[in-house]
Amino acid sequence: MEKCILMLLLVAGSLAGAAEKTKVACIGDSITYGFGLSDRGTQSYPAQLQKLLDEFEPGKYEVRNFGNSGRGIYLDSVRGSEKRGFRYMPEHKAALAWKPDIVICNLGINDNGEYIKEYTGGRKRGQFESDYLALLGDYRNANPKARFYIWTKLSPLAEGQRFYRSPEPFLMQADLEAVAKKMNAVGLDMQEPLREKMDEIFARDKIHPNAEGARIIAETTFRALTGCAEVKTIKPLVTKMLHVETWLCAGQSNMQKGWGEFNATPAEKERVENELKRLDKVDIRFWDFNTGEWTKLTRANALRKSAFGVSFAIRRAEAIKGQVRMLYVAAGGAPTESFLSEQTMCAIGKDGKPLYPHLAAIATNRHRLDQNKDFPCAWVAREYPRRRANREEAYWWPVSLMYDKGIKRIKESGVRLDGILWYQGESNATTCVAPDTPTDRDYQLETLRALVSELRGDKKIPFIMMGLPKMNRPWEQYRDVQREVCEETGAIFVDTFAAGLGEPNDVHPRDKTAFADLAAEAAAK
Repeated sequence: MEKCILMLLLVAGSLAGAAEKTKVACIGDSITYGFGLSDRGTQSYPAQLQKLLDEFEPGKYEVRNFGNSGRGIYLDSVRGSEKRGFRYMPEHKAALAWKPDIVICNLGINDNGEYIKEYTGGRKRGQFESDYLALLGDYRNANPKARFYIWTKLSPLAEGQRFYRSPEPFLMQADLEAVAKKMNAVGLDMQEPLREKMDEIFARDKIHPNAEGARIIAETTFRALTGCAEVKTIKPLVTKMLHVETWLCAGQSNMQKGWGEFNATPAEKERVENELKRLDKVDIRFWDFNTGEWTKLTRANALRKSAFGVSFAIRRAEAIKGQVRMLYVAAGGAPTESFLSEQTMCAIGKDGKPLYPHLAAIATNRHRLDQNKDFPCAWVAREYPRRRANREEAYWWPVSLMYDKGIKRIKESGVRLDGILWYQGESNATTCVAPDTPTDRDYQLETLRALVSELRGDKKIPFIMMGLPKMNRPWEQYRDVQREVCEETGAIFVDTFAAGLGEPNDVHPRDKTAFADLAAEAAAK
């Protein structure tokens, strides 16, 4: 960030004050207003944002605080005897009259309690989104060139706050993202940076951040406004090409590990060489969610790719005598929860009750896995703090991050999947503590039902689920649940245990060809 600041200061320093200032309007509720702060004039997030921008480019920006405590999006919502909607407030009228160049909005938290009605029948579905679009439309009418930044992931609510366990903020995210897309707005994630220290930040009343929390909000907003954040660029998934057979290959380490890790003994070297010879004769394109890069697989680059997935793709390419594309989304140790959107985990029925109670508890806890007492696998929770610093090894472990960085991008691309190949479950099958015992059966059912629904969407895409193989772990119940969910959903259960695959003391069976053969046979059917 220092380099970015110095570079721009050199360019803009002599021009400061010469041009009209860029007007930044912070509209929103009590968090924007700075409720509870001892000095709103210096501690509120708009005030701290002004300071950061002044240091960044003196005289360039003017930030004004148009927050009004207790306000929300719904126009027909009331608080006591007064309207709650921000569009009725004098701050809204004042902001419009100012004709801002940039509008930053954090509204949504005060719509909890009303938003749930869109799912239970008390409101027309889509009203929150349409009212939000109408609000931002006022600013676009006032200044057609205005740029918008909205909080698509709202500030977290700490334990003890009324809506702490509510699914509403998580269900709301889908609508907030839809609003951002339609307004060509930048979405701001305030959940992730704030929940790192949320017990301290929200200690006073569990909802309003202290001055330190406001500083984090200001810094997050500043980075978005100036583009000075260190962001890893990930290329979008391009789909404008003739359709060829395309498979989503997802899971944890048994999907992730490449042939280079199973190439030690003479027998293994021969096996790998045989696979590479087969690869030489087919055309396989590999998309890696870590980079967004498409690669044509060759013997020079395939050893670090998914051994199981690549061998499966080889067999499919041989069977159809054509190109096969792999969409790879896998990471060692990743639990099923990281492949699920928070909206799916928090899904509710018409009665307002969670469809997946265990998953809803995990998602609404808002803590990371290492702090989340609702997460059942102690091994994942224990390993997470150590691995979190190693981005290459386990950057994708938190709840929904495999979804956000991989599955979601595939869905949004509109790519047509011909099949889903899933090899995962070790991190969800047992508690992974001594004595190791199976996780709750209802929890296992929930995760697998939610997973099939998430990855398929509303399409009946062929889904091949690899059953957990032989090993000295209590996986029998999980295999039964895998089979049951496949029977329910029409997915294909590949019984690796009955086929005699697996190794008693190694969670990573070294001969992936045997697994790929079974999966390819299932695909052929």
